[in-house]
Amino acid sequence: MDPKTYAEAGVDIGKADAFVARLKLASRREGHRRLWPACGGYAAIYPVHGDLGIALTTDGVGTKLLVAIEEGKLQTIGIDLVAMCVNDLLCVGATPAAFLDYYATGKLDEKASDNLISGIIAGCDQAGMLLVGGETAELPDLYQHGHFDLAGFAMGTVSRPSLLSGENLKPGDKLIGISSSGIHSNGFSLARKLIAVDSPFWKALLIPTAIYATPVMVLLNEYPGSLKALAHITGGGWTNIMRPNKNLAYVIEDHLAVPELMKFMADKISLEEMYKTFNMGMGLCAMAAEEHVDRVIAAFKANKFEAKVIGEISNKKPSLTIRGLENGKEIKLPVPGK
Repeated sequence: MDPKTYAEAGVDIGKADAFVARLKLASRREGHRRLWPACGGYAAIYPVHGDLGIALTTDGVGTKLLVAIEEGKLQTIGIDLVAMCVNDLLCVGATPAAFLDYYATGKLDEKASDNLISGIIAGCDQAGMLLVGGETAELPDLYQHGHFDLAGFAMGTVSRPSLLSGENLKPGDKLIGISSSGIHSNGFSLARKLIAVDSPFWKALLIPTAIYATPVMVLLNEYPGSLKALAHITGGGWTNIMRPNKNLAYVIEDHLAVPELMKFMADKISLEEMYKTFNMGMGLCAMAAEEHVDRVIAAFKANKFEAKVIGEISNKKPSLTIRGLENGKEIKLPVPGK
């Protein structure tokens, strides 16, 4: 029987959020007071000197690795690895600078390894970053033959004036949806159980995660102040929209095109679960005052991303309300971590 929720597929987002909360509490030290508060916790920002700070983040690609292994196509999974880290850096207003990878496998396969690294290098080139190092580990007692894991670590620079914190968001600010390239790199433990290997949608699972660095850098550098916040739509689906400021209400009235593979999955599980797990065609949500909307949309469209206003921030009780669905339903998602 197919699972109906991400938790039934083996991934409990609520439990993971609770673990992160405990981790933050246990690791809290006096030195943490020096860190700059940043948008949605996508990256930590450590002050270096004056108005200059460095942003640090880490991520992986999850069980998308299993699809790549099953298909024998490892050339693009490295792009996903870079994208998951870089898009988080962008959400705090950081300029991507350096990347490191951790690659652990049961037995080193030179061809597979070369393919993986070529993808990481391609992702770094797209993001304007340097691959500056990493770690390769052979762990035969831990990984089955042909299996491996990847983790990425990214560093960027950010100045106080460019910092995106989400603190200045207010009712009336617009939500701008920016298109995804597909499922990206989240929800695969559920997606792999809903889409069969012989399905026409199976190969679409490997389309690499979009990297939004170029248009975001244009906006941050050439039009400072045009962005108030960014939300990378990753684990937790559309609940990420609330991460920049959890004290506000976000109302969605319009939508970008939903990829066909997500429509296929939506016939098998609830629409609410889809929006809590997958990006539903929106990989990034930009938040801006109304006078900057046209400029923000133009920057993304110039880089071949679909972008449009999908809603706004209201003064109601903190939540995310999703309207304009094809079936006429309305979905209300609670604030994550509350």
